[in-house]
Amino acid sequence: MNEGNPYKSSVRCTERAPLNWLILKPLLRRGASCVITSHYSPDGDAIGSELALALFIKQIGAVPHIINQSPVPRIYEFLDESGLAKVYTEADDELIMNADVLFVLDASTWDRIGTPAKVMQATGARRVCIDHHATNDGIADIDMIDPTEAAAAMLVYDMIIALGGRITPAIARALFVGIGTDTGWFRFSNTSARVFDVAAELARKGAVPAELHSRIYEQLRWERMALLARGFSHLHSAADGKIAWMTLTRRMFSEAAADDEDVEGIVDLIRTVAGVEIVLLFREAAGGMVRVSLRSKGHADVGRLAEQFGGGGHARAAGIRMPGTLDDVIDKVIRAAEQELAISRIR
Repeated sequence: MNEGNPYKSSVRCTERAPLNWLILKPLLRRGASCVITSHYSPDGDAIGSELALALFIKQIGAVPHIINQSPVPRIYEFLDESGLAKVYTEADDELIMNADVLFVLDASTWDRIGTPAKVMQATGARRVCIDHHATNDGIADIDMIDPTEAAAAMLVYDMIIALGGRITPAIARALFVGIGTDTGWFRFSNTSARVFDVAAELARKGAVPAELHSRIYEQLRWERMALLARGFSHLHSAADGKIAWMTLTRRMFSEAAADDEDVEGIVDLIRTVAGVEIVLLFREAAGGMVRVSLRSKGHADVGRLAEQFGGGGHARAAGIRMPGTLDDVIDKVIRAAEQELAISRIR
């Protein structure tokens, strides 16, 4: 981002000043080339938001290009039947550099974008970030940020409505998946009355909740079950059972013939243990890295906890990716989690 950028406009929603989506209308002229991206290892909110935005952009006569570091996870492939989402290669650099608009969805830092971030930061395109993470301090030319929203998909829904778009069945399905997955299918504390209002409207427009839930949560692979069996044999507790943590090693993945996508949702299963307030899933990754998924059921702020190690997210859900051995990372993060738990009890 250039210093003194005349287009810089970091907008954060407040009760008195809701997001003004109309400022984006001049950017979305007919024929405009729009690149859309999100964080690596995309979840349902990232994929659903991207696809809904891309379909809306096509609807108004502009040209969308979804370019991510990671492929669409298997469980969400059914949303992208036309193959809109592509995995980044260097051949995409020219397209990115010559784009008119770059949309960054559901990501609070450029690091979360992964490999394509360098060229995306250098592009001459107007960069627009649409995000609901409180840790987002403004990374684009125009930042549309509302930390009170349950999902980025909620913001994309607002954008489409504000700009006169039509919620087609395909857009409704994509947005419903984004909202459903980021709210734990309407179980998490971020599930507000407004979430239900938007979900109901999406259901009226063609999203079928039972069908979408089945496609995501009832088509799991046997390899995932094998990984789960190994993982639950390495489920531990700390702080008198208030912290639950699990480890998944590369050896476990190999023995189960599982891959990274089979981890989706495991950390939320651990949340169901009675008395647990902080949940941590440690995953041994390639290149000497460890990935940690964090969840909070109580007052502990795992977003703040993650920030201590270069990660980020929300108070109730966050992530870390850091170098080190599995044992070293576990020791450091558990100690910090115990401190966060103690702090949360004082507040």
